[in-house]
Amino acid sequence: MNKAQEFLAKHGQTAAEVNTKETLAAFISEMKNGLEGKPSSIPMIPTYLQNIGAEKICPDKHMLLIDAGGTNFRSADGYFDKQGKVHIDELRKTQMPAIDRQLTKAEFYSQIAENVRYLADKTGNVGFCFSYNVAMDKDIDGKVVVFSKEVKAPEVIGTRVGAETLAAMRAYSDKPRKIAILNDTVATLLGGMATYPQGYSTYVGYIYGTGTNACYMEDTANITKVDGLDAGHMLINTECGGFDKLARGDYDELAANETARPEVQRLEKMTSGRYLADVIYHCLAGAANEGLFSGEFKPERFELKDVSMFLGGEGLGGMFASEADKTIARDICAELVDRAAKIGAIMNSAMSIASCHDKTRPVGIVCEGTTFNKLPGYRAAFEKYLHEILDEKGIRFEILQGNELNLVGTLMATQIL
Repeated sequence: MNKAQEFLAKHGQTAAEVNTKETLAAFISEMKNGLEGKPSSIPMIPTYLQNIGAEKICPDKHMLLIDAGGTNFRSADGYFDKQGKVHIDELRKTQMPAIDRQLTKAEFYSQIAENVRYLADKTGNVGFCFSYNVAMDKDIDGKVVVFSKEVKAPEVIGTRVGAETLAAMRAYSDKPRKIAILNDTVATLLGGMATYPQGYSTYVGYIYGTGTNACYMEDTANITKVDGLDAGHMLINTECGGFDKLARGDYDELAANETARPEVQRLEKMTSGRYLADVIYHCLAGAANEGLFSGEFKPERFELKDVSMFLGGEGLGGMFASEADKTIARDICAELVDRAAKIGAIMNSAMSIASCHDKTRPVGIVCEGTTFNKLPGYRAAFEKYLHEILDEKGIRFEILQGNELNLVGTLMATQIL
């Protein structure tokens, strides 16, 4: 152990503090409880997107695609050609409705319809990647539960996104349509499936960015909290950032206690882009208080992009008095990135184990997120821990990535309408 690891171990902050076998078993148990409707920190939300695969693709049928999340609203015309290649045309990006001012329910959905009016006559069914909290129904529509703080439309809470969107679109086109609602994690998985349709036993969709979440394909026979499902598989949006069986370290606790609800989203607050910088900050401040740095430490809050720069040799340098201190600080950062990658690998391994029924073919783990792609050391550690867990189970995997996976996955969802 180097000096940084000794310090972090004393405070329960190293990757070694995360027991792989125990955490994996606890994660799988929470998944099972969630599927059965028992108390669980992993909600295991049914998407009602069932039995989707390459065989469902309908060539040359143009679909209206919408991708709404955060402050952005995108729309496009999408279709598969006869060779199965995806085409995303006439892509437009604008601001999400109700960002700059509060809107009524009617105004909100009218703005959505206005945004996609240019596609109304040339497209058919609608795929809507709606990356806010939605309670899904069996008709692949869902009710808005809550918005992020940027969206100011309280009357929209409780409304059915799909039905209201289609109703508003009738102002511009009376063409009969169906609609599928999904979120970004589900769209990521389906985007990977559409981009890489052959050669995989199953798929997992993994988001590691500002937040973290994963989606996978579960046998419907195991989703016992829902009655009357057809035989086959369904995509499950796990919302596993709430997994609460991880032991927090001292500085995890400090960072979590700065949030409005410290006990909510325990896994996410230990690992994701929104919170990892805060954990690292408290570790560096704690190291300074315990005399690990030879010179003066000048604390200032920073974001994870600053950590990425620091690990690459730049940034945060003004906080430390010497190169030796910077080395210790980088070792602290690197260890916490390694721990985050280990937790991410456990998540994805649990879903791979649950859904891989053909070990002759690899699991396709579809990975999205700025943090996954840009945080130095994360991907290499993530793959290392995946191998440690899955190799002994006889399960192979491949990391899959692609362009415009949200829109491609949203197009894939429309193929079962």
